[in-house]
Amino acid sequence: MRRATHTLWVLYAALAVGLFGCALMSHQAHHWPGVAFFAAAAIGAALAIVHTSWLLDEHRHVLARLDARTRRQDDTVRDALNAACCEPWWASAGAEHDPVTCTRKDQTT
Repeated sequence: MRRATHTLWVLYAALAVGLFGCALMSHQAHHWPGVAFFAAAAIGAALAIVHTSWLLDEHRHVLARLDARTRRQDDTVRDALNAACCEPWWASAGAEHDPVTCTRKDQTT
């Protein structure tokens, strides 16, 4: 994603430079509405670089939050699985059973 973002930034910068060149040519021709239009478009293209950078930072922040949330959920599931006392608990869907008589075949600890 970084490579695509950098390519987009280069294209935005080239567009901004081209539009600024058009603004300079309009200035030389004393065409003031053209100067205003092309200068505003060049500034807009330059601001697009900043906006895309901000979006990339937001995307990274959201991914970090999702990763942390997924880790917490994985820990919760792992704790629930480790707390299960026996295989019949899974077969009985949580119905009452005697944990003393349970044997856990897959217990590794």
